[in-house]
Amino acid sequence: MFRLRQITLNFVYFLNVLLIFLLIFEDGVQLPVFLQVTGRMHPLLLHFPLVLIFVGISLEYLITKKNFRHPAIAKIISYVFYSFALTASLSALFGFFLYKEGSYLGEEINLHKWMGTAVSLLAVLILWLRERPVVFFYYGTLAVSTICLVLAGHLGSEVTHGKGFLTEPIEKQQKIIEIENADSAIVFRDVIQPILNEKCLNCHNANRAKSDLILTDYQSIMKGGKNGDAIVAGKAKESLLYKYILLPMNDSLHMPPKEKLQLDKEEIKLIGWWINTGAVAHQKYVNLPKVDSIQTIMVSKFHPKTGLDLLEITFADQQEIKDLNTPYRTVQQISATKPYIAVFLGSKKDFSVKDLTELKDVGNQVVSIDIGNSKVKDDDLKSLRQFPHVQKLHLQNNAIGDEGVKHLKDLHFLDVLNLSGTKISAKSLDEISGWQNLKKLYLYNTTVSQESVKALKKSRPGLDVYNTQFDLTDTVYNAQLTIPVVKIDSSFFHERASVEVKLSRGKVKYYYTLDGSEPTPSVNQYVEPFHVDQSGELKIIATMDGWIDSEVATFPLLRVGLKPDRVILETKPHPKFSARLDSTLVDGKPGSLDRGDKEYLGFFNRDCQVLFELEKPKKLSQLTLSFLEDLGLGVLSPEHLEVWGGEDKNNLAQLGRFVCDQPSNKRPAAKGIIKINFPPQYVRFVRLRAKNPGQLPASLKLKKDTKASIFIDEVSLE
Repeated sequence: MFRLRQITLNFVYFLNVLLIFLLIFEDGVQLPVFLQVTGRMHPLLLHFPLVLIFVGISLEYLITKKNFRHPAIAKIISYVFYSFALTASLSALFGFFLYKEGSYLGEEINLHKWMGTAVSLLAVLILWLRERPVVFFYYGTLAVSTICLVLAGHLGSEVTHGKGFLTEPIEKQQKIIEIENADSAIVFRDVIQPILNEKCLNCHNANRAKSDLILTDYQSIMKGGKNGDAIVAGKAKESLLYKYILLPMNDSLHMPPKEKLQLDKEEIKLIGWWINTGAVAHQKYVNLPKVDSIQTIMVSKFHPKTGLDLLEITFADQQEIKDLNTPYRTVQQISATKPYIAVFLGSKKDFSVKDLTELKDVGNQVVSIDIGNSKVKDDDLKSLRQFPHVQKLHLQNNAIGDEGVKHLKDLHFLDVLNLSGTKISAKSLDEISGWQNLKKLYLYNTTVSQESVKALKKSRPGLDVYNTQFDLTDTVYNAQLTIPVVKIDSSFFHERASVEVKLSRGKVKYYYTLDGSEPTPSVNQYVEPFHVDQSGELKIIATMDGWIDSEVATFPLLRVGLKPDRVILETKPHPKFSARLDSTLVDGKPGSLDRGDKEYLGFFNRDCQVLFELEKPKKLSQLTLSFLEDLGLGVLSPEHLEVWGGEDKNNLAQLGRFVCDQPSNKRPAAKGIIKINFPPQYVRFVRLRAKNPGQLPASLKLKKDTKASIFIDEVSLE
């Protein structure tokens, strides 16, 4: 045991000396990739010192106060404190490695770093004092170590989750108690900031400001980030924060990222409304013009719980929800704080009752179902009884009539019902008039007469019935269609990718292209989910008569083709942006909009030249390259690409060339794909040359020391 303790003690001494050395020369430290990986093991270790010191203190208490003396206990205590010193030293050292990656900023990270260092040094002092008869200093050091360790843990939580993480539940409760109704709410403080705190602060706080954007307070939000103004007062559509929220989930710019907790529709609408009203910091809701849809949301947010909120509905298992999703059925929990689930089955041509009965295990959680345009019949609606808590039901454009409506009478929480384009008659209105919880009824394109509707409104004055035209009472917003919501199973694929568009209600039409050209009504019209088996760029737009076309949604699609047997980087990338070197370009893993996510090869003021070698000649006709453009950081698209090939690497012929357009103005970071086609021919070697533009456009107005760079994450040969 003595030998083991001596080895451990020497190793702990070494780790602490190394840590102090690194801290002294911190500014000059450049970490290799394997140490960056080691740094990310910091969260695996940091809990051990915390547990071990409390175990050690508890055992010391048993010996000194309870006279619980036994030789085995003394050995155990010795093991505990040596383990504490070892894990504290490793945790502090690995934490320093993680800190040097530069992903964390702010005062808290520096305090956390020095507290962790203090714990590591105090742990060595504890081992030294245990061997000496200085009881007072020994117990004093234990107390100081414990305090430092708790403070380091607290600061670490604030670095990871944002300032005030520990007291956030109390503060939330206090705010709920203080705000009695919607009129007394200060819009930014009580409505907008809580949304940002819940959905955005993990990545946009003072300690971890992605894209230099901080969303913890009003001043920081209005300051914006490196990509531009997060908020343009009075103009939601020009505000990057709002635009990125509206992007399709698979768009690399969509915020929050698809793996994070998403904003629900009401939260998105509130943010857009607040920006359009001027994005004022201290404006009370009572002093703002009332908008019908916003008033409904505000009253529900600041109102005693009613309806479903009074029921103790449990959360469904997240894996179960995930397993219920298919290319033709979307099942999604609509809020992180409530267990409610929305189901979308719209426009499913081969709809069957099985599509609904398969959802029986989450029947209590489902509050919204859309099966419009899906050839639903009257008898199919019997299956809706397994969803007793449905509030919103969309049945538009189905061949259902009065008999089908009868099957809905047991849905006691139903408050929105869409029967537009169905075969119902006035007989159904007699049935519906008795549904006291129903608030909105849509009857566009039905045979129900105006007289019947008037009679229904008279008997049910609180029921809104829409049967003549779209509701355009919200004059705060322009009548522009929202950007299409597109679901792609994989933007980087081996055989093919499936593409599905979530259809909107009404006569909305979608047009798309796959070659990067702008979509118009003269190109492909989306009718049903389809497959893509070639690299390209999907662009899609939504149109409808009388409405402004949506913005174009763009999605890069890369087919991961023939994998070379060998990849040789003939020019070396920047050491900090070298990812997995030669394998990076052919591993089928897309990079994000963050150039530092370890999926890119970055080349500063130099060209990229790569040689791909095949075991034997193969017939090729296309090379596709995926790259990042982030003008705010000087990351440009290549000036041009050259593809050379042949069977002798020392005698290659040029197969193709592509010249890229260089931007003159700053724009948000984006992914791009370049496809070079050439006459089919057998080659064993392919050389790619990506020309670095060398100079940054003066119009970008970047820092003087910013260098022009190109970042590439994937190359496909087909």
